[in-house]
Amino acid sequence: MTGAKILVVDDERSIRKLLDLSLTAEGYNVESAQTAKEGLLQLNNFRPDIIILDLGLPDMTGSEIMKKIRERAATPVIVLTVRDSDLDKVALLDAGADDYLTKPFNTAELSARIRVALRHSLNLKEEPVYINGPLKIDFNLRSVEISGEPLKLTNTEFDLLKLLVRNAGKIVTQKQLLKEVWGPEAVEQSHYLRIYFSQLRKKLEKYGLSDIVVTEPGVGYRLAL
Repeated sequence: MTGAKILVVDDERSIRKLLDLSLTAEGYNVESAQTAKEGLLQLNNFRPDIIILDLGLPDMTGSEIMKKIRERAATPVIVLTVRDSDLDKVALLDAGADDYLTKPFNTAELSARIRVALRHSLNLKEEPVYINGPLKIDFNLRSVEISGEPLKLTNTEFDLLKLLVRNAGKIVTQKQLLKEVWGPEAVEQSHYLRIYFSQLRKKLEKYGLSDIVVTEPGVGYRLAL
């Protein structure tokens, strides 16, 4: 989505300059802010299509600014963080972040994550049929086909795949998957996911598509685009 508006919120001048140069060169319209307060002001005035957010801001914690962003908009947010623990990553995603990168990061990888986030934001409208390469899913009929051949899934396998498809390219946390498919009382039963995703991958493996379901260790799962 060339020409998309990107807001970079980071208190490090070198990072703001790097991202401004690299993202502008790719055709994006880039604005930046060095504090949470400036970033929230830009959110209202600039109306970005995506936000690149550093968590180490001087005037607000990551959870505070994420809460304020989500009160104002559903704009995709990619978090830049020096934290590398699984608990931190899950907390970020549960707070409303769409994706994260751990500093130091590769600008090419960030660009790829931006493209995924923008594609996803353009496809939030629920469509009855989803197509990704040879994969075709009809949500009304609850049917799955690969290269025109029916793929038989259990109701639980279909529900898990549907959740990943509705968030294609984004990480869906274990907690989110368990809550949506099994209910709030099952959010600690992560072994359910290991069992059912193992079964789902075995069925997809027959068609060479087992790697379409990506595991983010300790965090959740993602559907590869």
